[in-house]
Amino acid sequence: MKHTIKDIAKLAGVSKATVSRVLNNSKPVSEEIKKKVLAVIEETQYQPSQIARSLINKETKLIGVLIPDVSNSVFSKIIQGVELEAIKHGYNVLLCNSRYDEKVELEYLDILRDKEVDGLIYHGFKSTSVIEDKLKHFNKPVVMIGIGPMSTDLPVVMIDNKKAAYEATQHIIELGHKRIGMIHGPLEDPFAGNDRYDGYRTALKDAGIDLDTTIIEEGHYKLNDGYRAMNRLLEAKPLPTAVFCANDEMAIGAIKCSIDNGFKVPEDISFVGFDDIDIAGIYSPSVTTISQPFNEKGVSAIQLLMKLINGKEVNHRIVHDHRLIKRESTRKLEK
Repeated sequence: MKHTIKDIAKLAGVSKATVSRVLNNSKPVSEEIKKKVLAVIEETQYQPSQIARSLINKETKLIGVLIPDVSNSVFSKIIQGVELEAIKHGYNVLLCNSRYDEKVELEYLDILRDKEVDGLIYHGFKSTSVIEDKLKHFNKPVVMIGIGPMSTDLPVVMIDNKKAAYEATQHIIELGHKRIGMIHGPLEDPFAGNDRYDGYRTALKDAGIDLDTTIIEEGHYKLNDGYRAMNRLLEAKPLPTAVFCANDEMAIGAIKCSIDNGFKVPEDISFVGFDDIDIAGIYSPSVTTISQPFNEKGVSAIQLLMKLINGKEVNHRIVHDHRLIKRESTRKLEK
């Protein structure tokens, strides 16, 4: 039998309002009455309705999380950090996967707003005025991870993608390479796409190396994108001696394509990835890459959101450190 607050009040010989005060610790109740109510609750194993509690407290204890690809290990690590930190604060996570579809993303933003989540962690995949307007009128605190509309003043947790890409390209240059290609992400993605491409271009420019668009391709961060893009790069004359990829999945796809076409890595072509996903360290050859702290980014996002929910001032830009991990997919060119 499922008991109601009315049943608890009757069994304890008090009013429903008194039971509510005990449950929510909202107003003073004598210690004797409090013990009596709690004893009845324990005896009946009463579980207050979450909906009822949300109406009383004007909060749902739900955090909405919107990501573009639940199958991508990058996002799963971020979600892990978000979820564990949210639980510490007494919140549950409502996860939405947009599958890189803007229409689906907009629908989920409406759903999460209608569900009256207490806050939103937003990790979209493109920056548009429509998405910006949705976030602006979400009516609850919003924290972005890594990407979001560039003109908003919403708090964001990120790494310096341009600086990291610059350092990755600079490492290739220091190994003696001058014909350096790139497989970048969609440039409508202002962080992992455009910023990483900008870092690559700036590093080449600072080193006095001309940008060659014949050895630059675009992919959508998947293994197959890297494979297909590398197929096109292998048609370039002369071939690039090194390729910087905007993420590890595309780097691994590009390496596989090169090996399938009879090239040796890194003897013929060197590769650098980005993210340091688990497979990057165990793939053969292991991938030189930029490492970033995904779990910590998720934790930081929740910590920011909790401050916003509680009406506190926050730092609107949290920039986590990155580092270059040198492995087997790169080599120094002989003079």
